[in-house]
Amino acid sequence: MWKVLGKQAVPVTMGYVWQERLLELSNRRKGAPRFRKLMEQSDFRYVHDAVRDVHTFIFKFDPSTDMDDLEFLRDFIVSLHEASDDPVVDFNGEPQRFTVIFTADEEPDDHKKRNAWWENEEGEETQNI
Repeated sequence: MWKVLGKQAVPVTMGYVWQERLLELSNRRKGAPRFRKLMEQSDFRYVHDAVRDVHTFIFKFDPSTDMDDLEFLRDFIVSLHEASDDPVVDFNGEPQRFTVIFTADEEPDDHKKRNAWWENEEGEETQNI
């Protein structure tokens, strides 16, 4: 059976359960309101890389997010993981590998890239096909 920070989960709910457990563990900690606010501001995703067997928790932030906020969030999550007696992710009692990613990168719009306009030698705008 899969567990996330000591709570049973199925693979499709692991990201949700991880977030829920972090919020539970943060209840009576100094900085909890700031932590919750940053969690709400992010676009959160969970991915399990089955080839490398790594559980990945991804926070996507607006590029204008302050670096101090990201460092605070990182440190707060690390302290919550350390405060838990259970592994972050385990399967049948065996701890699993995981990583947490913070990003503000914009995903490239492939459609826009493929259909980019360019000027030909005569100065006319032409679509690249």
